Amino acid sequence: MHNTIITTKQIVLILTLVLTTSLCYGREEHLEPAQDFKQHGGILKEYYDNVFPLLYKGYSEKPTARYTAIPSFSNEYSFSIETIKGKKYIVSNRLSENYWYAKNKKKVTLISSKTELTNDLYFKIVDLFKLLEKQTKNSKNSTVGLDGITFYFTTTNTDGQIKTGETWSPSSNSPIGKLIKFCDDIYAIGIGKNISQTEILKDANKLIKELKQ
Repeated sequence: MHNTIITTKQIVLILTLVLTTSLCYGREEHLEPAQDFKQHGGILKEYYDNVFPLLYKGYSEKPTARYTAIPSFSNEYSFSIETIKGKKYIVSNRLSENYWYAKNKKKVTLISSKTELTNDLYFKIVDLFKLLEKQTKNSKNSTVGLDGITFYFTTTNTDGQIKTGETWSPSSNSPIGKLIKFCDDIYAIGIGKNISQTEILKDANKLIKELKQ
């Protein structure tokens, strides 16, 4: 019986990804506007209604730069750049296990940590997310993926509106693939990995230059 339940959930997840996640031709050059999660119903609505508030705990309601990774099977994780008592931080959050597959969702906990950022890197991340918001657009052609990771990039525009772009498992050598690598490095700084902020700042400059081409 237990195995049947797991198999059913796997089928639901695959169908969900087929219906809601697409990788568009040319999408690896830019982000797509994120889907409206409020339009979903049933088990998918339940998932989104619970996973995002938990994953974003401690973040500002109006994000300056927020990155989210929703893997099909591994732990969900995210980061947000925040100003706390006048200092700039990268706050990295991850869940203790994949929320979708958790047998007891009440036992899924948030693991949060933060690292102070240099002002230069903080404002460079702001510049990057502003650029992403401007470049986010719909693609005409699309192909569908069955698994992988969906990535979300969220900022607040000058009108105070929260804007989110998304992509799905881009190739590592594409501009968006390099963006994912950069954001994963920023996330790693937040959890205390020994990564040079000076070198990451150089990567940010290169990435912004490439995305503008």
